[in-house]
Amino acid sequence: MEIVDNKKNDMIDKEKLPEGITPVEYIEYSSKQETMFMFGQFEKFKDAQEFANRINSSCEKEACQINCYQTPDNVLFGVIFPEHIFEKTDYIKREECKTFNPPPEVIYNPPILYRFIEEQYLDSFFETGVLKLTTFENCKKLEDANRKDTKEGQSDLYGYYGKYKMQIGIGVGSDAILLCTSLCSKYENDKGRIFDKYIEIFDVQGLLFTIAEQLSMMGYKVLRLLYGPCFYTLKEFHKDINFEKFRKKLDEEHTFDSDEMARLANDISGPNIYFQKPYNKRFENEFRLLWIVDSLKNNKDIFVTIPHPKAYCRLITNANRL
Repeated sequence: MEIVDNKKNDMIDKEKLPEGITPVEYIEYSSKQETMFMFGQFEKFKDAQEFANRINSSCEKEACQINCYQTPDNVLFGVIFPEHIFEKTDYIKREECKTFNPPPEVIYNPPILYRFIEEQYLDSFFETGVLKLTTFENCKKLEDANRKDTKEGQSDLYGYYGKYKMQIGIGVGSDAILLCTSLCSKYENDKGRIFDKYIEIFDVQGLLFTIAEQLSMMGYKVLRLLYGPCFYTLKEFHKDINFEKFRKKLDEEHTFDSDEMARLANDISGPNIYFQKPYNKRFENEFRLLWIVDSLKNNKDIFVTIPHPKAYCRLITNANRL
């Protein structure tokens, strides 16, 4: 998908977009895809593959793919191809085929986000691009009591297997750098101050990747990028899992398998553990951007420089608030 000016059909420089206009308003969507068809109910994958190869041999490039599907009696294979293949070969007739409807494309639309920082740092961000990131450890020490969470990254995990129950107390975040934002354009700190000026982030993915590049240039090895809304619970995860292997080693061999324990913990919570917050913080409407790295140099705040910050963000004041 390209960012284009629908009127001029030229590439748009995101830095030169009009004030208050986001790239979303310049997205040109692709035309409707060609209708797909499926032929055959092959019982063997090899037979479906041979048929697909015959069709591909009559085309300039490979056009077929093989679909495996389950029937009440057995597993069958079908050859899927675009409509124009009927004009390229005599191997198949339209009346012998069924229209193939693939699952609809799922598109995740990152929301508009808001970042609240002290006013003296706002102008400098748009002038220099310097942005402060933080760590889970620092989130435990925030001066603003409304945002401070002394148990940031800590959760209780519960696994269930038959009559057995496993409980794991876990803490994460020692490998994470994060930027905390909000889905709400209004925030009041613990002293009752409402922020009149703040940052609006309209290109979340662009900012996410740009910061990853900057962290790499600073010597961090970025392993994963995570982003999503926080959810507010009792900071517990519950799941049915098979921990028989771990239980037997512990009970019968008196061996604690730390690697298997880590695998089970990940199976219970997955990356959701990075986004879990206590229920009493729900007013934050927090949305997190995280960069998982091989190791943190320390738990101090991290400052990155964003080239062309106006390509991803804009300054919101009372004067231009929508």
